[in-house]
Amino acid sequence: MRRNLSTLSITLLILLLFGCVEQAADLTNPKEYNSNQIFFKYPKNWEISVDTSTTAIHNLFVETKGEAMVIYQSYPSDMAEDLNTFSKSFSEGAQTENPIGEISQSELKIIPKKSGFEGIEETFEVSILGVSVPHKRIFLSKKIADRQVFLIYQVAIEDHPKTFLGLNLIRDTLKESEES
Repeated sequence: MRRNLSTLSITLLILLLFGCVEQAADLTNPKEYNSNQIFFKYPKNWEISVDTSTTAIHNLFVETKGEAMVIYQSYPSDMAEDLNTFSKSFSEGAQTENPIGEISQSELKIIPKKSGFEGIEETFEVSILGVSVPHKRIFLSKKIADRQVFLIYQVAIEDHPKTFLGLNLIRDTLKESEES
């Protein structure tokens, strides 16, 4: 019985690490998000899994069928951190709050500005049972209306070619909602 539980635990961990095969972002007939004072388009095969909003923070997760995701967070401009502080804080929190496995020390580097967004790229590895998978996070920030917006894109590096067009679609269409 104990051996079966150990085998099951190992199998579940491997499935969590490798289980979902990432699909390419489907940009044909993208979905639209138009709520909480923002508008953007996102791939047809991605889903919004979390959408919470208060006057202080708006938090939204757009997830693929695999393991990649884009997190949208916005804060009143006068309360928001700068991108460098935000990305370091987010990264440190992810390292200490990871429930399974280990996240390696990461490297952060500034990337060129695109579509008005400042950017920082982070590379790190997620290790479970001695198996390491290289990942990246891209942090983007831009002021929209009276809010400072942050986009956090996280993906296994091997899946980046399949999903980065989805991030680009969100980034390039993100704007203040005309219904505001």
